[in-house]
Amino acid sequence: MVARQFLVLFSHEFECPLSDYEQRAFGQLLYRHARPVAGLVRKIWPDFFADDFNFIRCLGETTNLRDVKATAAEFRDTNVAGQNFWRTGLKIRVSGRIATRLAHELFSKESQDIEHDSGGSAGRPRG
Repeated sequence: MVARQFLVLFSHEFECPLSDYEQRAFGQLLYRHARPVAGLVRKIWPDFFADDFNFIRCLGETTNLRDVKATAAEFRDTNVAGQNFWRTGLKIRVSGRIATRLAHELFSKESQDIEHDSGGSAGRPRG
């Protein structure tokens, strides 16, 4: 069985078409305190969330938690290197930690579903 990409799992979990993945993930992964101002920030400074959407696209392509963690680490490095007070100080951005937690939930749920669908016999001796 081929592992499904995060964006497929996300779209299934949140009942949204794949075409809406980036916008829906953006809303889900924003720090809670950033949600009320994100729309205004996007109107005033359209490219402000460019790194966030790049992270969301890369996250969507992942098929396992190890890749999610690597993608989140790259996003963290991008934020630190950017030295933008709004992003690092006030955390007006998406959260790599929230993304990692959500990915853990979705990938765990998928593996449980696969095990359940296969009769739960994975790893058990036959006899």
